[in-house]
Amino acid sequence: MAKHKISISFKRKYHDVYVFLNHLKENNENVSDYICKLVKEDMSKEQTKITFSQSEIEKMILEALLKTHQVIPLNPPSQTEKQKTGKLSEEDIDLLNNLF
Repeated sequence: MAKHKISISFKRKYHDVYVFLNHLKENNENVSDYICKLVKEDMSKEQTKITFSQSEIEKMILEALLKTHQVIPLNPPSQTEKQKTGKLSEEDIDLLNNLF
């Protein structure tokens, strides 16, 4: 017999989940074990989440650009030049398309 017990309630919107679990129980499946396995999977997903710092993201973008032989302008156009045209240059559009 289990050492620890917990009771759960099902809102109406989860009636289908309740029916599914009852179906497992009727077929002599261990519902507690089933739920524990699902929770364990979620716990392991949470532990393996990866977050990147701004510098790591910049490094990854730079490496991707280098691998695809993209040119990175050393002297980007000034803000006033961009405001004059109000449009992206063909070079900017190509770079954005290649990145995404």
